[in-house]
Amino acid sequence: MKRSEESFAQAGARHLHDAKILLSEQRWDNAVYLAGYVAECAFKVLVEIYLDRDSSAAKKYGHDLKNLEGKAMERLRVIYPVLGGQFPGSRTSGTALARWNPEQRYAKSGRWSKSEADAAVERAAEIYSEILPGLILDGRISSREL
Repeated sequence: MKRSEESFAQAGARHLHDAKILLSEQRWDNAVYLAGYVAECAFKVLVEIYLDRDSSAAKKYGHDLKNLEGKAMERLRVIYPVLGGQFPGSRTSGTALARWNPEQRYAKSGRWSKSEADAAVERAAEIYSEILPGLILDGRISSREL
């Protein structure tokens, strides 16, 4: 896919919207699945903006949410200490997102409960809203990107 066709910010917003629809349809497993991508996309926006102006650095992390939230965010905090207060670590802990893996798309139904799905989607929404609006207000991304 060409860089001009990619947008982690848009993908995150789209996945969040769909995850909320899946929650309302009581599709807990797929809601958690998409919630993981919401968090992944939000963290990748930061990597893309602060570490490399294209998606190559973000793509190096693959779909490893634990590594993105850990190593990538720690690297950002070292290079840009101000980000430490804005984006605290371990945002996924205590939710299904801490155990998220894209391979769960093959799991049997019933892996996640309603409360786990609610918590995962809520946390993913929090992560997304902690990151994206600030980047828009700082002029780092355009609101048209969403």
